[in-house]
Amino acid sequence: MNIFNPYLDVIKKAIHNDPKSQQRMYGGQIDESQFDLSHIQNLRNQFPGLEQLNETILLRKGFSDQEITNVPRLGNHPDFQYLKETGESEDHWIISGFIDLKESTRLFNRFTKATVSLITEGIVKASIFAVNYCGGYVQRIQGDGLMVYFGGKSIDKKTATEDALKAFAMISYFVKNDLREYFEENSITEIYTRGGLDLGHNNQVRWIYSGIGNTGEITTCSLHTSLAPKMQAKASSNGIVVGQNIVNQIQGEDYFIQKKNPIWDYEDGRVYNHFDFNWERYLVKKGIAVQDRYGAIVLSLNFAKESKPDLKDLKPIAAQNKPYFDF
Repeated sequence: MNIFNPYLDVIKKAIHNDPKSQQRMYGGQIDESQFDLSHIQNLRNQFPGLEQLNETILLRKGFSDQEITNVPRLGNHPDFQYLKETGESEDHWIISGFIDLKESTRLFNRFTKATVSLITEGIVKASIFAVNYCGGYVQRIQGDGLMVYFGGKSIDKKTATEDALKAFAMISYFVKNDLREYFEENSITEIYTRGGLDLGHNNQVRWIYSGIGNTGEITTCSLHTSLAPKMQAKASSNGIVVGQNIVNQIQGEDYFIQKKNPIWDYEDGRVYNHFDFNWERYLVKKGIAVQDRYGAIVLSLNFAKESKPDLKDLKPIAAQNKPYFDF
């Protein structure tokens, strides 16, 4: 079982039942106003909630692991919530990330806007799940992309860096492999993601509340927050680009290839470099994915190689499947 299957299954049903695609197949006239799209709402309701996601994690892993109990509100990092609607500020490090879906507008040539909406919604929901599962915070949704943060006051920089790389690698895997395979089977033009990640240290990041009243968000003012989307724009298809500060946290690993030109010039003799992140190698080396006999990687989510099954995590599954072991 792939942890992203609940999203992929809904997307498959939407594509299979899209009336515009069927009309194109038979050369009919295309008038969306005549289509019955009542099935879309039913499919939208099939996207998993938190309870279903946690059950999926248990069934897939059988290992003790974090459970997602809540998804934080957008623009509301809990460690800096006290800044809301105040004029105060705080300097504190954070990892900023941007990931976006590219070429999704081509879907309008094939499907109704209701189906396109559901496809992009599914990808966004899957991405939000991956970010939260890996300890991140979604700052805002930008169309079919996300701005996110990793880190806070109760986590160290290296751990937050690993979390950010893991989340973005998982999202890239989902789009490049699971989604693309089905799309290609249905002759859909390639759709891909691009991601950018960068870390700003305490003296490089200022947290503020930006806006008026409820029309605002807790956000950061930082060169490195601004550089993350620039890195995203430098990424290749399904690629992830990271800044020097990220690479410094993962020293001694061969996941990064420096790009030819620096991403930033400080105009004082210093420059700031950015790197292509080999997320497929990262997934395999971290035990999050394995290679099959054909060399393709398969997501396994075995984050903790040395972990042993925890009986309390297996209990809710065993209780519904007799015979079961004695607790």
